[in-house]
Amino acid sequence: MAVPGAATAGGGRARRHEYGAATLDPGASVPHSDADLIAALRFDPEQGTVIRTPPGAGYGYWAGGHKVTHDPESGRFVLFHRERTPLERGRGGACAVSVSDDGLTFEEVWRADKDELAASSIEVGHVVRHGDRWRLYVSYERPAQRDWRIDVLEADDPSEFVAQHRRTVLQPQEFGLSFIKDPWVLPRADGGVDLYAAIPSRRGPRTEGDVIHIGGDDATVRATSADGLIFRSLEHVLEAEGGDTWDGHRGRLDSLFRADGRWVGFYSGGRTMYDNYEEPAGVVVGDDPSSLRRITVDGPLVTSPHGCVRYLWGLPVGDRLFVYYESTRADASHDLRVSVLPLP
Repeated sequence: MAVPGAATAGGGRARRHEYGAATLDPGASVPHSDADLIAALRFDPEQGTVIRTPPGAGYGYWAGGHKVTHDPESGRFVLFHRERTPLERGRGGACAVSVSDDGLTFEEVWRADKDELAASSIEVGHVVRHGDRWRLYVSYERPAQRDWRIDVLEADDPSEFVAQHRRTVLQPQEFGLSFIKDPWVLPRADGGVDLYAAIPSRRGPRTEGDVIHIGGDDATVRATSADGLIFRSLEHVLEAEGGDTWDGHRGRLDSLFRADGRWVGFYSGGRTMYDNYEEPAGVVVGDDPSSLRRITVDGPLVTSPHGCVRYLWGLPVGDRLFVYYESTRADASHDLRVSVLPLP
């Protein structure tokens, strides 16, 4: 239900949602201070477990663009990731789904390349259970239109997706956008779906007299659906704040989970357009998923000694928090790692 008068990060009204096992708990303990929460979430990415390596050595070779689901019914972790090569060698050329019993060691069960999606590049995807079936929400760029859209595939098991059976659920032109991508999903307790995605920022270039100031990059929206297939509106939940700060150019929310008596999320920031490839990560908190504020104001949560730590996906399982992330290696490629922390 709506929370009257509450302002969202995007300037709208807050909307309270209940997400399955992550239902809001009004009786939760008093949250830590922002500084204590940041300290509880900070980890050494170099000590993380490498679960996927890039398809080559050097800048532009990445393994990541990932999301991970834990299925309480089977106990399985289900990972989506994409593999990328440099721009001049094909970009996001393939994606895969893998399963695990412990969240650390994954076995690949399904794979598709960009030709099977009729795509020029594949980006983020997320596998989730929906009733007795499984769904893969995946974003990719179409060669002719040069836009990013989101499709869904359905199957009885994560190993049985058929790329040719996909259907488009979010097409940017329907909302007057140039792209919509990087989907991840929070299933609601009422059977509906909230899908989060990245779109262009509303903070475009600004002119003051003879001076032109740069605009922002990605913003994050939520699309709500009763069945996870038809989405008719988008609501802003996080945006680039502007200004010459470490995160002022970008507002892409990469994950959101219940911890510390409130909602906690990881987001990708950046100071310039170049940070599109080496994005630093920060933390947001809120009493409601629609009212999030940035708390890592002094700098990124964690960094690699060789570059960035990005696409942080926080997954609570019991009293532990699995954090999956892309990390820059010494040769400038990115591998996919996981660090396991106590849940704040």
